[in-house]
Amino acid sequence: MSVSEFSSTIVVSSVVGLLLSIYTTHVEIQLELDNDYEALCDLNERISCTKVFASKYGKGFGIVEHVLGEDSIFNQPNGLFGVFFYVLIALLCFVNDSKVARVQIYLCIVSNVMSLYLAYLLYFILEDFCIVCVSTYIVNGINLFFAVKRYRAIVARELSDDKTK
Repeated sequence: MSVSEFSSTIVVSSVVGLLLSIYTTHVEIQLELDNDYEALCDLNERISCTKVFASKYGKGFGIVEHVLGEDSIFNQPNGLFGVFFYVLIALLCFVNDSKVARVQIYLCIVSNVMSLYLAYLLYFILEDFCIVCVSTYIVNGINLFFAVKRYRAIVARELSDDKTK
């Protein structure tokens, strides 16, 4: 695969992550407006995204309020962070530079570490299964895999270009 094919795969995956994040944010807003709101991703008591999104971990990853306070501007729904994150990851695909590609990898590593943290909370603390959440974890894994592939392809191309000069 070429750099552009790796980039396209990351962009498509990030669009999926963006849509999931927009949906997550929509559900969280609906929950604030109506406590009885039931989302499409609520299948039963053990498979419920609204239970997860409404938990203390649904805003600021359950971390921001302890560090910056509950009223901090950064204590936003997790889905909102996802919107900005997936747009950034997709935009970085349009810069074919090894340093930028390395930054993209680092961001993807952070997102996967956060996915592990959130998966732990989901399974062991909240004792729930969230289809939307797990889907974003998969998107993050795909993005990391292809970001590494993309970086290697960019480095190989840069080395090849240096030899031809």
